[in-house]
Amino acid sequence: MTRTEFLREQTVTGANKCKRAPMPGFSVADAPCSISERKALALKLIFENMPVYIGEMELIVGTRTYFAPNAGNEDGHDNFQYGLFNRIPYLTEEEIALFGKDDSYGNKTHYTPDFGIILDKGIDGIINEAEERKKDSSLSRLNTDFLQSIIIAYSGLKSLILRYADEAKTLSETATRERREELLEISRICEKISSDRPESFREAIQLLWFAHLGTILESFEFINYGRLDVLFGKFLGDTPRDFAQQLIDCLVLKMHDQTDIVFSYLGKYASQLVITLGGVLQNGENAVNEVTRMFLDACGRTKLPEPELNLRISSKNPPEFLDKATELTVNGCNFVSYYNDDLFVKSLEGAGIPTEYARDYGFDLCQDINIPGRGDFFSCIAVSLSHNLMRFLSKNRDFADFDSLLCAYKKSISESILCDIRYHNLGQEQMYLYASGRYDEYFQSIKNGAPTGKIGKSPMAPLPFISGLYHGTIEKALDMIFEPYPVKENGLWFCACVEAINSLSAIKKVVFDEKRYTLDEIYRACEADFKCENGDIIKAQLQSTPKWGNDDDYVDSIAKELLEFCLAECHKHRNLYGAKFLAGLHQPHPVSDGKKLMATPNGRNAGIPLAVSMTPESGTVKNGATAVLKSASKLDPSLIHWNHCVMVNYYSSIFEGEKGKENFKAMLKSYFDMGGLQHQPNITNVEDLKKARNEPEKYRDLIVRLWGVSAYFVDLPRELQDEMIARFQ
Repeated sequence: MTRTEFLREQTVTGANKCKRAPMPGFSVADAPCSISERKALALKLIFENMPVYIGEMELIVGTRTYFAPNAGNEDGHDNFQYGLFNRIPYLTEEEIALFGKDDSYGNKTHYTPDFGIILDKGIDGIINEAEERKKDSSLSRLNTDFLQSIIIAYSGLKSLILRYADEAKTLSETATRERREELLEISRICEKISSDRPESFREAIQLLWFAHLGTILESFEFINYGRLDVLFGKFLGDTPRDFAQQLIDCLVLKMHDQTDIVFSYLGKYASQLVITLGGVLQNGENAVNEVTRMFLDACGRTKLPEPELNLRISSKNPPEFLDKATELTVNGCNFVSYYNDDLFVKSLEGAGIPTEYARDYGFDLCQDINIPGRGDFFSCIAVSLSHNLMRFLSKNRDFADFDSLLCAYKKSISESILCDIRYHNLGQEQMYLYASGRYDEYFQSIKNGAPTGKIGKSPMAPLPFISGLYHGTIEKALDMIFEPYPVKENGLWFCACVEAINSLSAIKKVVFDEKRYTLDEIYRACEADFKCENGDIIKAQLQSTPKWGNDDDYVDSIAKELLEFCLAECHKHRNLYGAKFLAGLHQPHPVSDGKKLMATPNGRNAGIPLAVSMTPESGTVKNGATAVLKSASKLDPSLIHWNHCVMVNYYSSIFEGEKGKENFKAMLKSYFDMGGLQHQPNITNVEDLKKARNEPEKYRDLIVRLWGVSAYFVDLPRELQDEMIARFQ
């Protein structure tokens, strides 16, 4: 058994559980310092006390072993709360009373730091920079407290790394000769990177992993890696390539070492971490390098549902990059997604993002674009087109023609966008007041009923560790929750789009073109969930109308007019800093979100799962995958600056044989040439999915793409399994 095979087995079975421990009831609430310093002290206590674990044959070390205990153990999986700061209070009762609530969990996650900062500076470099910045006598107390919190947090990371150095040295004393040398090298590397910047490929990988471990201890999930091929490519040098590949294998496996934990309704640990590969460098040249290939090889060999690979496909990239990626895809690696890099860079530039930053985009989660360490587009603003449509129809059903209806509906969307953005900007304004030291105004706004936490950030939940991995934080002496980084744009996405498009198509066809029913009759049938007189007939006729994803201009023209209006309308608005809102089209969580939506005029019953982003509704694809992609390519790509997803569920038999890979590659290229932006393929045998529900032990490695996240099919709850199978009907 090779090292990779052995470590994969250790990862999947959760070998590190032998060192897991319930989080002790620490408290730093009585420490005589600021909130940010106490949050850093809490994290430092975790670094200093969390049990260390070095597994057999590991080359890259470090794992999370502290958890907040939850209810028991089910189905061989450990159940834990993943966040820790409810077990280590850092707020005083007086502070909670002053703020009006305990918002220590005000952190929204979904961040993409720039790990290149710690690779370039080293831990001591970050600490020393903060120490030097503290000498500025013009800084406020808030500023100096923040800088001290960075120093405390990164001093804690130093202690964790040194504890691993000691553990490796101790284990070496009883190890075999070969393993003794490996452990001593681990100890040496840990000792070095606990202070100095890395110089070798292995040192860089190990330091990045410890830094990532720090981010998920502080913020617990959805803290993504960014462009690892670009970061590590600088360190590859003359490292023997076989050994470099082994290190990347070890890193990829380490990224999955919480897989046995039940944490979310996905039936698994909900980390869902993303690696961005390919595209172009900041200078516009090809970014694909040897490390890119190593990650593709490692993920193909380990075949785990995460880390997910978001691939930037540029005209500057060598052809073997796409060739290798499509090989993974047709072999069932449903954790790979493709992005039209030329168009995405152009779109970001068109939105006003500086070219060097636009070329450096990565991803936080799903297909949410971010500029690692320089911005935070994920602002938690979502406008549901279908919910909006049904609210609109509940009050407006008297229209002479379809154009009048569509015009009035678009106006209602404009009002919804404006309302959400005003709410968001109010949250930003509150944070600005606090960061500026205008505390009286801040607390008065709370007393006056101003909403808090709307932007998913709170002064009660600082992020001193993650802040050290963002540009502008130390320079401006502000925690990243106050947005001191250079790219100020925020994101807004439109969700439940496909149901709205198909509903409008059905209304146009049945009410205005064929005049079979009035709009009032259609709405009343939806209100009754089609359990009314002629309800089944109405539902059937609505379902028979043209549906999105079949290259049918009847419905595609409605989609184009509606969505391009929404995207353009979003771009009219500015946030508190005068920056734009970047628009996207995205529908995650189709099952849970579908439960919240009443029956709709597309013939969908209440509670039925929604379509994933711009993916056709289940059972509506009539003209094959090419038609789906043609429909998607009709949207103006220059208007989409943030997240976007078109998922197609393919039968694996389509891509079997020698030409399978070439067929998929040709289809993807054609889609991108037509102006398509993004594609998430899901290639599987639907009969295997059905069998896996009843015989999970035979299909342990069956990976499926849910929306922007992937998972082992057998780990999913039954309702998500059923929804996945329905996509192929």
